[in-house]
Amino acid sequence: MNFLNIFKKKKSYMCELMHNHLHFSCRNALEPCCSANIGPAFVSELSNKNSILSFLENKKKFIKMLKNGQIPSECKNCVHLQPYKQVDDLRINKMTLNHYTQCNCACVYCTQGNRTFEKIAEDANKPVLFDVLKFINELYDNDLIDKEKLYIDFQGGNISCLKNHQEIIETFLKRGVGTIYIPTNNIVYMPIIEQLLANKKGELCTALDSGCRETYLKIKQVDKFDKSIDNIRKYISVAGNDSIIIKYIIVNGYNDNLNEFKMFMDKMIDLNVKIIVLDIDYRDIIDGDFTIPKHYYEIVDYAKKACKEHNMDLGIPPYTTQVLKQGYSKK
Repeated sequence: MNFLNIFKKKKSYMCELMHNHLHFSCRNALEPCCSANIGPAFVSELSNKNSILSFLENKKKFIKMLKNGQIPSECKNCVHLQPYKQVDDLRINKMTLNHYTQCNCACVYCTQGNRTFEKIAEDANKPVLFDVLKFINELYDNDLIDKEKLYIDFQGGNISCLKNHQEIIETFLKRGVGTIYIPTNNIVYMPIIEQLLANKKGELCTALDSGCRETYLKIKQVDKFDKSIDNIRKYISVAGNDSIIIKYIIVNGYNDNLNEFKMFMDKMIDLNVKIIVLDIDYRDIIDGDFTIPKHYYEIVDYAKKACKEHNMDLGIPPYTTQVLKQGYSKK
């Protein structure tokens, strides 16, 4: 034994997601996050559990482990690990709802794998894994939610296919919530989203990924480009454009050319969209080495220039910024 190690100060860690986030996972679990490093589950086989006691016990256990310098195997090398600091408020301030996979299109980059129309039809008839409302209400009943800060992120399939989406949203509005973020393909116009946007309680994000009907069809595999555009226009006319985000995910071989992106930007200018997010298809990065083509940077440069000229906000997610800077990434 090296007795000098006795005098070395043991490192202590903490994770804000472990303290204050909650992810309802399509893996039938309650988890602290849905990042690249998926942390240890607070509760596995959630559909078989009747209370949140296991969640509370395991949350305290993992927080204590990190404080004592013990990093759970699932958290190794995670960017969210920080030097320990005391956190007194352990209430949930961000909740991700990812417990459903039902959708009405088949994006080629879907994280659910290579989706087909047969898979879409099959998913549409599947029940969700568990009743999130039961757990959400228990969290509220036990004062485990920061009602003013709570940020809700619907990240499963498409929200219009989630049968009780309105009941879930109305529960948050009734019991206390800060902002409800809704990513949707925007194929179906939803009055509840209109209500959220008008009341400044919601954010709408649509990945249009194209500037024309033909490219949209190739990527989404449904012919709904015009419908999505019409719905964006309708939401803006009713609720304004300050909480409507339109995303363009660069997909290798589909829309990764400057002409397509210019058509997309022309559409956004015509619609009076004010928030654009530019991203890349993560499959190319996750699957191994991928050299970022030169024309990706041409799209980025044009996006920055056009957004500046037309007083639009341009967002590029931190991970994408890192990948573009490095020129490649590895699994």
